[in-house]
Amino acid sequence: MDTRIRPTIRSANAVLLATAAILLPFAAPSAHAADLTATEQCDQEAGSELDLERNRAFPAVATEDIRIGVALSACREAYNQNGDARTQFQLARVLDRAGEKLKSLQILGEAAQNGHALAMAMYGTRLVERGEAEAAFDLYQRAAAAGNVVAARNLAVAYRDGVGTRADGALAAQWSERAKTSKLQ
Repeated sequence: MDTRIRPTIRSANAVLLATAAILLPFAAPSAHAADLTATEQCDQEAGSELDLERNRAFPAVATEDIRIGVALSACREAYNQNGDARTQFQLARVLDRAGEKLKSLQILGEAAQNGHALAMAMYGTRLVERGEAEAAFDLYQRAAAAGNVVAARNLAVAYRDGVGTRADGALAAQWSERAKTSKLQ
């Protein structure tokens, strides 16, 4: 082999190895993503910052930042596999973001029925819109007792305005204060 070609090959190999070393860390996350279960992918793509029950291994995702295609696929698969209350809530959240309002409402109702606190607070709001204020008030009470800030705010408003219960300024102030001093964990 020509002695002039060997240094060129060595240089090319060195450049390839350096490039591979630089790019390897960027390839690792996609390999890791392939190792996630459907539930974990759903958690990663649709976990709400307001959800005290969300999987803390993943950062919260703002509604406008939900990647609908990826989240919908993962959350539907997770829902079909185990359908726990958190997965139901997250699927409802993604469906709502995707514009599938009726399906979102149905699954949000499932999550609320299965005891997911944020789902109870949000479903309660939908019930008020449909004229079912007493049922909404019950959901607000249960979710607020579980420590949900959104439910505590909704309960304060319900007591203030007499929605689903009699108006009670003292209880409205109490729940408003609880909502203000609560921290999302």
